[in-house]
Amino acid sequence: MQSLTPKQQQIRQRESRILDLARPMIASGGISVLSMDAIAAELKTAKGTVYNHFPNKEEIVLALAIQAVECRLSLFNRAASLDGSPRQRVAAIGIACELFVDRFNELFRIEQIIRHDAVWDKTSPKRQALLRDCESRCMHTVATVVRDAMACGDLQTQQTHAVEDIVFGLWSLVYGGLMLELTSPSLADLGIENARRAIRRNCNGLLDGLQWQPLHDPKPYERWIKKVRTNLNQWLDKEHKLGES
Repeated sequence: MQSLTPKQQQIRQRESRILDLARPMIASGGISVLSMDAIAAELKTAKGTVYNHFPNKEEIVLALAIQAVECRLSLFNRAASLDGSPRQRVAAIGIACELFVDRFNELFRIEQIIRHDAVWDKTSPKRQALLRDCESRCMHTVATVVRDAMACGDLQTQQTHAVEDIVFGLWSLVYGGLMLELTSPSLADLGIENARRAIRRNCNGLLDGLQWQPLHDPKPYERWIKKVRTNLNQWLDKEHKLGES
């Protein structure tokens, strides 16, 4: 890989610094509280310099959303690589989703903002394509585990779009459930005291309905979830230390 010139390194470092400053602003109050003036003041530079990197606030939100999905992709890939049956590995990816929300809550909140048309429509096609590619790779990781289950006989289906349907079903249950956990004030009124437990129960219900073997068994499942959380947390801690060195 070709090394960056000092000028290119400076540009990349400044862009990274802009995103670091913008992230807590957006996470705490949305795009309306994002201030190019405040970022420029913190960087001790002209506001025009910030605009040289990002033409508008929406582009900053999209850049952070890409960071979010890239981070989730790394967690997905780690979870999918763990030793275990395909059913265990797909459960591990679900736990990776939970850990992403727990440990990168600001990024998860920002990711919701980019879904609004008023924000998305003001961003560049180039960065939009990057986000789509990251999301596709996340879903490809899940689809690979589903195909592994089919290949080894744990999951048998003749449906033409079975893999895509299963991936979308799990994505809807997990991502949608975690988003509701974050944003809905009425879950307790609906009798949902523990959203994570409900999400896992619904995912296992979906997979059991497909006869994905082995069928859900609470005790070994809970042991596996505990093991996965420990593994992924330790891996994240190590990755952060390497990034800081």
